[in-house]
Amino acid sequence: MKINKKVIFIVLILSIMTSQVHAKLSQPDFVLYGTATWFGEPLANNSEISIFIESQLLTVAIYSMGSDDSLGGLYALRVPMDDVDPRKHGNARPGDPASVFINGNLVAEVLVGNYGTAERLDLDPLNLAASSGVLNILPGEKLEGNSGTSLLSMQITLSEVSDEVVTVDWRTQQTSPTSALEGDACTGDFDYVNKNGVATIAAQSLSTTIEVEICGDTLIESSETFEVFLSNPNNAIIQFPIGTATILDDDGLPELRGNDMVVFEPASGTLTQGFVLTLSRTFEQDISFDYTTAAGTATEGADYTQTAGNKIITAGQQQVTIPVDFLSDAVVEGIEVIKLQISNVNNAQLITPTLTGFIMDANREQQTKDPVEVDNSVVPELVSPSDVAISNNNRHVYVSSLDGNGSLLHFSFSSGVLNFLSVVNNTTVGFETASFKLIRQIVLSPNGKYLYAAASGNNTVSVFGIDSITGELTFITNFIEAVAGEFGLQEVYGLAISDDGLHLYAAGSASDTITAFSIDDMTGLLTLLETEKNGVNDSNDSGVTVAFMDRPINLKVSPDGKNVYVVADNSSALNVFNRDISTGKLNYMSSFKSGIGGVTDLGAAADLVVSADGAQVYALGRADDAVVVFNRNNADGVLTFNTTLTKANPDFIGLNSPSAIITNPSDDRAYVLGFDDSTMVSFTRDNVTTSIGYGDLEFADLEQDEVGGVTKMNGPTSLAITSDGSWLIVAAGIDNALVVFKTHIPEPILVLFADGFE
Repeated sequence: MKINKKVIFIVLILSIMTSQVHAKLSQPDFVLYGTATWFGEPLANNSEISIFIESQLLTVAIYSMGSDDSLGGLYALRVPMDDVDPRKHGNARPGDPASVFINGNLVAEVLVGNYGTAERLDLDPLNLAASSGVLNILPGEKLEGNSGTSLLSMQITLSEVSDEVVTVDWRTQQTSPTSALEGDACTGDFDYVNKNGVATIAAQSLSTTIEVEICGDTLIESSETFEVFLSNPNNAIIQFPIGTATILDDDGLPELRGNDMVVFEPASGTLTQGFVLTLSRTFEQDISFDYTTAAGTATEGADYTQTAGNKIITAGQQQVTIPVDFLSDAVVEGIEVIKLQISNVNNAQLITPTLTGFIMDANREQQTKDPVEVDNSVVPELVSPSDVAISNNNRHVYVSSLDGNGSLLHFSFSSGVLNFLSVVNNTTVGFETASFKLIRQIVLSPNGKYLYAAASGNNTVSVFGIDSITGELTFITNFIEAVAGEFGLQEVYGLAISDDGLHLYAAGSASDTITAFSIDDMTGLLTLLETEKNGVNDSNDSGVTVAFMDRPINLKVSPDGKNVYVVADNSSALNVFNRDISTGKLNYMSSFKSGIGGVTDLGAAADLVVSADGAQVYALGRADDAVVVFNRNNADGVLTFNTTLTKANPDFIGLNSPSAIITNPSDDRAYVLGFDDSTMVSFTRDNVTTSIGYGDLEFADLEQDEVGGVTKMNGPTSLAITSDGSWLIVAAGIDNALVVFKTHIPEPILVLFADGFE
């Protein structure tokens, strides 16, 4: 059969004409635009605005908040339109009823406008009909019990009464993998039974209650949470769809512990100072206890006023203070002791039944005072500070942060005042390739030109330049260990620079190594010299096999440059290396390990310092709450174990889990941080070479978080002292803060002359 070519041609023409008719009759979009808020609050970016056409039973337009910068924070819904019959599915026409939603929640009922027009509609759930009440679900809590089940109740509220019945769907959901566990029944480790339903609020009522079955147990644990979600409301709007339910643990009581304290006897009259008691966590019930003072070596009525009573820590609170009046006297005397006894504790486990107050004589000099604090409420970038360093001219302070991928903060410093200037990290121009992750220690070169950072998270020593006038940092280079074992920088933790500025030493905590570098004074660049490794005998020197250097975390070069001393955490040891002053290379000499050869209290060795006169090395035993004293022979750097200072010593206070130690430039003071009890302990040091107690430390003073005006020193990690010894700066890792203390040494008076000469 032959097909007529003319027929085919006519069909094609008609087809083209039909498509042209449709094209001519299609209509421009209707646009709905405006602001979008949720009960008056701005919507987060990516919140979804959508419009549903009732006649099409279809969502025809969606806008994601913030996706179009040209809208200036407004939303815009472009509704496709046509006037061709039959209507194309998904297109609207003027007058079509439509519903507008924010994140799936109905917020407006509208009619579609004319072709090619734009109408403004500011969206908010409150803009719906006034008769629509607002639904919320209130938090709920319940003691879990020791066995069986009980019901935890939660109230669903309506903002105003309705003439109609209001309903809303609800369901339980586990908050996180570590929160209360959801199950189908109270079996195994499940904490509550998953449930869903429909809650009904009767007409002219304002609330209803839902109940969830929770499971009793005798396991000691923190209180746990789960969530209840609301959805699909009828005759009302949901404002906040999530309510938190808390299962209160009634098996494990919080711990109650108190802090010892130092009191400086008033020169005259009476001084009131308080013992602070703290719970290990907040508790859902009131906690009460009795207290009374008792004489130690102090005398009631002469040194203090006796006090006794009962205290309550109300539910949800975590701390209480017991005030005691201390009295002046004219007697020159040593340290006196007062005790505070705690008893009859309800709803808590008492850890410290006896607290000690050390009364220092009025003529005894206070070592540190006048704390000035800066935290991340003032400097948001100051999060998890790990180390602090002060420039040689005392005008600049640098702080390393462990937050995120890490950063370095720069402050100016003058007469105890810190002024935040800048922060650099991998988002800062010029620092994109620098290593900042988990910086454990920062050190400044003696010439003040360079800053070196131990970035343990990057297995890197990073090198930064310092502007001699502004103190600003510039990135120079990374010395990175890309291949494990290549340079001995696995999780590099500690750094030390020789006083001559020629050599830098790094402790690789994960590779059990000490790596030596030479420093180019003109560029700050590092050149690898050698690596000393635990369990290895370096064939290139005369030393023996390195021993007891498992996880080295800190090290110091002796002031005379003859030795490098290293503390090893896992070995609980102090390692001694000889140093070639000209080449900078090391030669392993010996180790002092806790529990061997009479050495004690060096458990989990944490930090060390060499006295400026080179006569002593002081090391910290973190696990033993101790300062361990070694005498040093200045001729050859050989150490001998001397003694330890611990809580077992009389007249000793603070120093729980000591984390850092320094001495002052005049070599007559030492300062030690206690991480667990948030303390800074000051010691006087006998620096008289002819004295029988040469090098001995004596407890002198204490600063503690939440005592005596100090409020931001929780979790102290490091400290630094100005070159004149007049100011101390402590970095507090838990409080995200820096605390500046004035020492006993007066700040030098700077006298300026108009002509620049005296």
